[in-house]
Amino acid sequence: MHTTLRFVGVLGGALALVCGAAALVVGGRDTVIVGALVTFLAGVVAIVGTALAGARPGLAALLMIVAVLLAGSVAPGVIPALADTAVIFMAYLAGLGLLILGAIVGFRERKTAPTAALTGLQA
Repeated sequence: MHTTLRFVGVLGGALALVCGAAALVVGGRDTVIVGALVTFLAGVVAIVGTALAGARPGLAALLMIVAVLLAGSVAPGVIPALADTAVIFMAYLAGLGLLILGAIVGFRERKTAPTAALTGLQA
């Protein structure tokens, strides 16, 4: 399941990065520029969360849901800029959906991650 979490997180984060960059290119108004930068930041947060998925799936889930909240909070400013190109608009929606799915998978896996008590390691 960690492989699933990594795949979903990287794909969702990459889609957020691409859509953030596309909105920066297309955007003209201040709301689009700020939204594009926040969407780009959400992609970076999602990929960092994915990097932590093996050791800390709970933290990975938290970072992915933070990425969804970041990208979703600026959606009213970004969607009008991306709506002209259907492929990019669908990629934006798919990226948010994949990040939500990654957060759910990470949340479900948080109890299956090895802990110090189970591995015999002392802190």
